[in-house]
Amino acid sequence: MLVRDFVDIIESLAPLDLAEPWDNSGLQVGDPEARVKRVALALDASLDTIKKAVAAKAQLLITHHPLIFKPIKRLLSSDPLTKPAFLALANDLAVLSAHTNWDMVDVAKRLAQVMELIEIRPLATGVRSFLKLVVFVPQGYEAKIRAAAAAAGAGTIGKYEACFFKAPGQGGFKVPLDGKPFIGAPGQDETAEEFRLEMVLPAQIRDQVAKAVKAAHPYQEPAFEFYGLTTTVDGFGAMGRWQPARSGQELHDFLNDKIKTQGRWAGKTQPGKVVKVATLPGSGGDFIQMAKKAGADLLVTGEINHHQALLAQDLEMPVFLAGHFESEYPSLLHLAHLIKQASLPYGQVEFVMIDERPPIRHKL
Repeated sequence: MLVRDFVDIIESLAPLDLAEPWDNSGLQVGDPEARVKRVALALDASLDTIKKAVAAKAQLLITHHPLIFKPIKRLLSSDPLTKPAFLALANDLAVLSAHTNWDMVDVAKRLAQVMELIEIRPLATGVRSFLKLVVFVPQGYEAKIRAAAAAAGAGTIGKYEACFFKAPGQGGFKVPLDGKPFIGAPGQDETAEEFRLEMVLPAQIRDQVAKAVKAAHPYQEPAFEFYGLTTTVDGFGAMGRWQPARSGQELHDFLNDKIKTQGRWAGKTQPGKVVKVATLPGSGGDFIQMAKKAGADLLVTGEINHHQALLAQDLEMPVFLAGHFESEYPSLLHLAHLIKQASLPYGQVEFVMIDERPPIRHKL
């Protein structure tokens, strides 16, 4: 397998256009055409996990948190901020990250399932941005153009590929004086029976789709354009319920056992009976009010800051702080399983789970 094959697998599981604008998901460093015989997986692309991936003789490290999160001005082996990237490059280790795009698809739902919640649904809705290709094709050439655009990545809707819409019409133009026109005589007005062909695509593959359409189109100057579109999708967080309710020390012990943590509490620290639960793994402080308005009796997240804890206190909203690492790790295990399954048709590839410890610990 090649690095780009794993990029495609991640794209199929969690499309990159689901990622937040401030995020940096995707291939972080490495050659897309490099061969991969061993894949390492970790939650973080830290210096420690990269060292372990190199020691495991992996050619690819797949992580949840990006290796490069904020813009960097220089790549120095002595700079702690860029040393992990420098080490990966020096050892031909590609790093591929699925961050907020994977958050939108799985992370909160996976934690809810670990907590044995039922009737799980999204806590928030999100917006997915994509493009629609519109190209005008002479009659008899629509199948060729459709196939070329689909091969370049256009036309995928969910699990369906090569999706399209076409409608007949008539195109008109004045034939140029130079060149070899597809139809008509130079300098004359001409009409042609054409089809309007439409296909959707992720914004990041616009250039390759445009190139494919131009190469396959019989006209000297093919008429095509891209329109920006958005659609509502399941967003961050999940909501579910317990039946029967949980409360008191049993609730505390249950959460610690299922999430494998030693959690802390914020907001209303004696929540009473809990039936409806919101989950937002990682940093979920911005969702305290949303969870409250959604009717949750409890928000389970990784961490919140001081002022968010004060807000939870004012709202009398119980918040269980499971730890950023601990709350997201179950979803990494699920991602690893899905990638392994998707890679089976490609042949033999080894997978290694990097041994990680939470960077914040409750004991020495």
